[in-house]
Amino acid sequence: MQAHPQVSPEVRRQAQAEAALAAAGVPQDFAAVERVLRQGLTPGLDARLAERFDRPTAVRAVADRVAALTAALVASGVRRGGVCIVPALASAATLEAIAAAGLRPWLVDVDPCSWMFDPVHLRGRLGQAPPPIEAIVPTCAFGRAPDMTAWAAFQRETGLPIVVDATDGFDVVMEAPVPVIVGLPSGRGVFVASQDADFVARLDAPAFVGDAGLEGWSGQRLRLATAAQRLRMLLLGARVGFQPGWGMSWVSDAWVVSLPEGTAPIVAARLAEMGYATNPVGPGVVIRDQTPVADRLAQSVLSLPFHADLGIAELDELAEAVRKAL
Repeated sequence: MQAHPQVSPEVRRQAQAEAALAAAGVPQDFAAVERVLRQGLTPGLDARLAERFDRPTAVRAVADRVAALTAALVASGVRRGGVCIVPALASAATLEAIAAAGLRPWLVDVDPCSWMFDPVHLRGRLGQAPPPIEAIVPTCAFGRAPDMTAWAAFQRETGLPIVVDATDGFDVVMEAPVPVIVGLPSGRGVFVASQDADFVARLDAPAFVGDAGLEGWSGQRLRLATAAQRLRMLLLGARVGFQPGWGMSWVSDAWVVSLPEGTAPIVAARLAEMGYATNPVGPGVVIRDQTPVADRLAQSVLSLPFHADLGIAELDELAEAVRKAL
């Protein structure tokens, strides 16, 4: 006798539902059927994302960044009402997720070169943080790689839950010794990765459904690198600074430049007059430590529009606009 292939309960229920509809003479909505089938592909997506890590890593694709970080903090066992330490350049989405987990963000200053904070600096500030400290959320600086190994060692040293928000770091995050949030290449959805499978199993967050952009990533990465290198060439001699390695050893769709000290607000206003909206970079209005570096960067750093499909003419116009604004 020929053996029947194993059928999952989800597929069996779907087939039974389709048979019942057909028997009742109800027209089938094939688009709806496709949506149901796509939902069933999430475990496959998780497995494909896990393949990018060198060590065994559990992965869960989640619908959005805020939900993922909130769920990760809750899964870490944080107690509501406590304090979460976060870099002073953390994004609004990061702060929103921390608040949704019932925590109060405490902003700590960043390194002037990496634009991130690190365990060495943070070790000396823990005693100054308002109690009780419940978690630490390091962030990657606009796609630049955080030191995951150092944060894992700091977690073992302090016993504090650590979740890294590396939403812009798809190109650079290849290990997850502590939980990390990474954006998907399509620009929609994120995934949570951790070498602790039990941690990932505890996540309570809406699953990502749709195109993750994995198939097109190699081409997208090449276009991002090409566009970034063209911008660097077009702005040679201009008074702007790029993040080290951006567009060469690593890529992201976050183009963040440093400007002459104190000029960022003026340049942003001039770019807005030319139709280029910039994103603010700097500390929000929350409880924070003394942050002189971040305060200075807020007046000297701009996040500018950038994506993989910018053509040569658009890059020329963008570079010319930056030169005029300077």
